[in-house]
Amino acid sequence: MQIKVPGKLYIGGEYAVVEPGQSAILVAVDKFVFADINPSTVGEIRSTQLPDAIINWTRVNNQLMLQVDPQLEFIAAALQITFNYFQKNDWLFENFSLVIDSQLDHTNGIKLGLGSSAAVTVAVVKAILAFHHRSLQALEIYKLAALAHFHVQGNGSLGDIATSVYTGWISYNSPDRTWFATKTTNLLDSSLVDVEWPELNIQSIPTPLNLELLVGWTGSPAKTKNLLKKAASYTDDTIYREFLAGSNAAVSMLLNGLLTTDFDVINRGIALNREFLLILSEQTDIQIETPLLRTLIEIATNLGGAAKTSGAGFGDNGFTLITPDANREQIIAS
Repeated sequence: MQIKVPGKLYIGGEYAVVEPGQSAILVAVDKFVFADINPSTVGEIRSTQLPDAIINWTRVNNQLMLQVDPQLEFIAAALQITFNYFQKNDWLFENFSLVIDSQLDHTNGIKLGLGSSAAVTVAVVKAILAFHHRSLQALEIYKLAALAHFHVQGNGSLGDIATSVYTGWISYNSPDRTWFATKTTNLLDSSLVDVEWPELNIQSIPTPLNLELLVGWTGSPAKTKNLLKKAASYTDDTIYREFLAGSNAAVSMLLNGLLTTDFDVINRGIALNREFLLILSEQTDIQIETPLLRTLIEIATNLGGAAKTSGAGFGDNGFTLITPDANREQIIAS
């Protein structure tokens, strides 16, 4: 049995979306994490990207006993919380062998900035559920994977998890992650799956007609976790609140444009979001828009596209949305 889970790309709302209730637009990409799962006499999980790393597991008195390579900590957390959810519901949990393969890394192992750790986490949860013929709602799968991912990373909006679960285009409002601490000291507590999460909102968006998404990879990976920590340490409340308000306004404009297929509104929303990201960049001394990304954006906008950085910036990806009237070939060639 094979499960396929897509990576993600941020279209709008980066950095602001780490705050509870803040809005973002994301889209799933046509690059995937694959999880092959089969019956086994022993429990083990491997990754083709890390051939020397392995997770061995067994059950002792209704507890999961793990031997975990540190390189596979997201996978281990996904396994543990899914096992906990099975235990909570008194479902049988059988031994299996699981192999992870990913298209979200370059051939030399460099990450492409498409949410590989999130996609891997979702793939593990979905594979275990499918193997045991358990069908859950998308929101429940999101919560299992989100708790596992946040347990390991400790920050982030979890929007990449939502995109890998819901696929397609989504509108996303991040949950209040500080609320978790009021409910449990253990983020792998699966009882959190069955309660409402404050501020969380995930809505699928129809794929916009007559628009094409082109993505440019810089070849340089950005360490999102470190960049988010640096942005979070910024303490000028007035300017930060203005950034949050401006980002929400830009995302709202962008969403309206996507829903009405109005390219002029989409273009204005993306340009406004870029403007506020550049202000944040200047205030926090985070180079969100590197020279290479700026060149990508300028080429695309000069040739009729709506363009900006995607995600944390400082490398990773930029993108442009274009109509059939744009000079697609010249954008790609440039």
